Amino acid sequence: MNAPAAPLDPHAELNDLLAWAGVSKTVYSYVMPETEAMLDKILDGERESVRNMYREAWTQKQDAMHEEFFETWKSWSAPVLRFNEAEFPWFYTTGGASEALREAIYAYGLEARKERFEPVIHVFTGDYEGFSAYAESAGIRVVAHSRGDWQKAAQEIGPREQVYLSQPSAIDGNVWEDFTAFVNALYRNQPSASVMLDLTYVGCVAREFRVEAFSPNIRAIFFSLSKPMGVYYHRIGGLLSRAPYPGLFGNKWFKNLLSLRLGTRMMQQYGVHELPRHYAQMQLRANAIARDKLGLAVTPSDVWLLSTSDRPDNPSALESYLLRGAAGEERLRLCLTPVIAKLVNPEANGTVRARPHEKI
Repeated sequence: MNAPAAPLDPHAELNDLLAWAGVSKTVYSYVMPETEAMLDKILDGERESVRNMYREAWTQKQDAMHEEFFETWKSWSAPVLRFNEAEFPWFYTTGGASEALREAIYAYGLEARKERFEPVIHVFTGDYEGFSAYAESAGIRVVAHSRGDWQKAAQEIGPREQVYLSQPSAIDGNVWEDFTAFVNALYRNQPSASVMLDLTYVGCVAREFRVEAFSPNIRAIFFSLSKPMGVYYHRIGGLLSRAPYPGLFGNKWFKNLLSLRLGTRMMQQYGVHELPRHYAQMQLRANAIARDKLGLAVTPSDVWLLSTSDRPDNPSALESYLLRGAAGEERLRLCLTPVIAKLVNPEANGTVRARPHEKI
């Protein structure tokens, strides 16, 4: 039996144009030379230690091997993240942030069924698509809000409902300056609502900034090293929470020890702002290439892999394709990873796309 034909990509021409310029709509991780060098160092210089990690499981020595990773992450993120560690006693190593997000959303749906209330998850339009995708797959209603009208959103989130958001924001790759004000307003209005905080882009920003996570309604913190350290397919992330997540308890056994070693060593070697500062000039050059080739009025985002701009008055088809956010306040977001990779290593695998016949 023949496999069904793949559906035609309705945005094929737009994606071809982006590929010609060395950019993309989807945000991709960049495997940095520093990442590969660290992996080589571990596999060569720490070979026997790596082998020993996997031996003698009956001694249960592996059960605690994620603890150094979490202690390192807390120290590494400390210049950015301010929170009371004692109030987040539960921590789980996960496959990037996605496993943690999925488990938290599914656990929320289970809690609602057991306690007979309607689960509702709130998001800001244009934020990480996974929030809504996981919620909808669990049969949980999703309500999207305009981030520009966050004061209204803080009034509309009900008791025991959850809001998922990223900081820095996936909407445009920038630090959201009203984050703390929103969290505090929500707590004043509805203290039983939960803020579920995704810190996936912490470690991707060159400038100093702070994420204040002291408010009692911040119930869980998710993080990933995929973008900060270029380790997407190594699946390195975690969850810290005020309450236990029994579905993740088994991860003390079901964890990738080599990935945890790689993530730990990378954080020990490079500070939370160090790699984005190192690649800042590459971001500027990549942004200039995108401006010149595509005619987009983009500027570098806080997240060094991205560029952004305000919504144009009369957006072209390409600009409309790249817009994110609620109507009237959209931001254009562009991923620079492909062209940055080529700038860092012009001899890297991959071919330069031919220019499309007609610019859209």
